[in-house]
Amino acid sequence: MNLSLNFTEEETAMLEKYAGKNNISTAEFVKNTILERIKDERDMEVYETAIKTYSRNPRTYTHLSVMRELGLAK
Repeated sequence: MNLSLNFTEEETAMLEKYAGKNNISTAEFVKNTILERIKDERDMEVYETAIKTYSRNPRTYTHLSVMRELGLAK
């Protein structure tokens, strides 16, 4: 899929400078940035769900207790 974005000359220069410093194309930088933002938001959703679940049942387990429960430790 192709996507067209309009940037000012100043924005374009800033993007090109940053991408150049990181040895990637401007298009690759923009693509990576957008995808990283989406992943970050998905991670935050998973985190918020985990916090809600934990707040309903704040039980924790030690590494040793899990190993014992699985029969991997005495």
